[in-house]
Amino acid sequence: MADYTAIDAAGNVGAVVTERSGTTAADTVEAGTVVLWRNTGAGAHVVTLTTNITVGDLAVADRTIALAAGQAKVGRVPAEWGDVNRRCAVAVDGTASEVKYYILGGL
Repeated sequence: MADYTAIDAAGNVGAVVTERSGTTAADTVEAGTVVLWRNTGAGAHVVTLTTNITVGDLAVADRTIALAAGQAKVGRVPAEWGDVNRRCAVAVDGTASEVKYYILGGL
């Protein structure tokens, strides 16, 4: 398991972004960051983000992101989904290495 940090993408000169590869072993991303998910495989994939929160006594369902073959999606991981260390677990189904992602901060 790896705890990935965000690349500061707020500057106007461009930032080098590290490509991460999907995992079935639940790597983590920083809560509050923007993540670009890209499916490089020939089949569909589902990314699952652990939300780590409850409302009252009800757990908030984990967020799933469906990616068709060749599709890319971008979205923010809400800050309130982070655990006590501000981390949010990521899991990818199937051949997880076909999902690539980029973690952007400072936005």
